[in-house]
Amino acid sequence: MLNDDLRANPDISVTDELDSADAAVISDGLRAYYLSQTGYYDFRPLAVFVRDPQTGEIIGGLHGRSEFGLVYVAWFFLPEDWRGARICSRVLAMAEEEGRRRGCTRIALTTLSIEAPGFYQKQGYNVAATIDASHPASRAIT
Repeated sequence: MLNDDLRANPDISVTDELDSADAAVISDGLRAYYLSQTGYYDFRPLAVFVRDPQTGEIIGGLHGRSEFGLVYVAWFFLPEDWRGARICSRVLAMAEEEGRRRGCTRIALTTLSIEAPGFYQKQGYNVAATIDASHPASRAIT
């Protein structure tokens, strides 16, 4: 058990180089906490890749995770010249189907106004929250 002096003065740092062993301390700790609270932990990565049919190279797709009955899409990208022909819709539908196979009942994601909020709404997604970065309720970093 840490004494109050040690707890009051930890060495805290910021980095843009994420070491996998360091990140595992956080993910493993969170996994243990979830297990202690719920009795299970069902995190699984999820990805849907789009490949160029001529080269076989991945040109885009999405990746995220499933856990606790929720699919979360963290990243979704397709080059502009590959958009259309409902490819994005098909990718999203495949992620939803995989989520259903995993027992998920909800799917969530975040998007910026410069990305594709209209696309998601056309797919039947509802806006759960909107954050206006210039709104007084948000906090400016100065």
